[in-house]
Amino acid sequence: MAWTSTKATILPITLGFGIGAISMYGLIHFYQRSKRKMTTVLEHGTDLHWNPLDERRGLGDLIVKVNLIAIIVSDVGRSLHFYVDILGLQQIRRPNFDRHGAWLTMGNIELHLIKGIPVPPSDDNLIVGHISLETDHVELVLDKLRAMNVEFRQNISVPDPKKSRENRFEGPVGKQPTGVIQYFFTDPDGYYIEICNCDILTAFCLNKEKTKIEITYHEGIRSCRALDVVQAALRWKRKAFIKHNEDIDSIVAKIPRATELNEERYTNLCKRRFTYGDVMQGFTDEEIKEALLQTQNFVPFAIKILTKKLGSVRYFQPPSFYEHGELKVPPSFTMSGTYKKSK
Repeated sequence: MAWTSTKATILPITLGFGIGAISMYGLIHFYQRSKRKMTTVLEHGTDLHWNPLDERRGLGDLIVKVNLIAIIVSDVGRSLHFYVDILGLQQIRRPNFDRHGAWLTMGNIELHLIKGIPVPPSDDNLIVGHISLETDHVELVLDKLRAMNVEFRQNISVPDPKKSRENRFEGPVGKQPTGVIQYFFTDPDGYYIEICNCDILTAFCLNKEKTKIEITYHEGIRSCRALDVVQAALRWKRKAFIKHNEDIDSIVAKIPRATELNEERYTNLCKRRFTYGDVMQGFTDEEIKEALLQTQNFVPFAIKILTKKLGSVRYFQPPSFYEHGELKVPPSFTMSGTYKKSK
């Protein structure tokens, strides 16, 4: 009897100590992680974009910043002339490696040139990998590029931060000035360099703006009201259903045709065509309108109907840009499910 009473007393105490130890371990671990994050910010300056309060996964707690970018060039001397005399980078000392190359500083990170076989991107459009350099005097860049006879392209599909806050899909860009100016040109091997005043976008990208904007377009949960949650749950249930059901035609056949078009959803689907790689690229206004009417203006079903027409093929229209003062529209192309580019 006494042992039973003692056992009943010891077990809760032991359990309490166990929970306390685990909690203490968690707190210590959290403190150490937070300390490492704060130390990174304090030791390396506040110009880094890390947020010490946000979780960094994987090796995040151990990584400080980008050290270098390395590219393969066919002629080190020719590339060195471009990056020093045209772009204005500074050459720095380089150890004696078992390969030819050169090192430069770009201000905050290094650029390493390595002799080899270059792999430049396609020259058809501006959907390319590139190195971006920031300037505080973008109005002077154009004059210098022309003075040095450097051929360039100006990107006109730059999002407006204000519109990005207010709308889910911006639609056609380039007709109205956004304040962000981007010039693209290539090095001797065809690698793209961008010079821009992209600091305008920094506050938006790092969520440091003080402006609070209410988003008005939604396809999911709009608020915490019970009715909205139930409606959203039903919508996601239907999305999951069509995901596993390929016979979309038989499903749509059971849906009564809409008598009116939802103009907001129609407009947003049309705007999506201006986003490179979006599934809506390649469809006409009438095709989008008809798909919505067939599906009672239900966007997931409408998209399913449209994409089924193309099968595994997808249509791509790269954004336009300015070259030699003229508007250039890159050729569109299609890509199959095997991701092989076709004309």
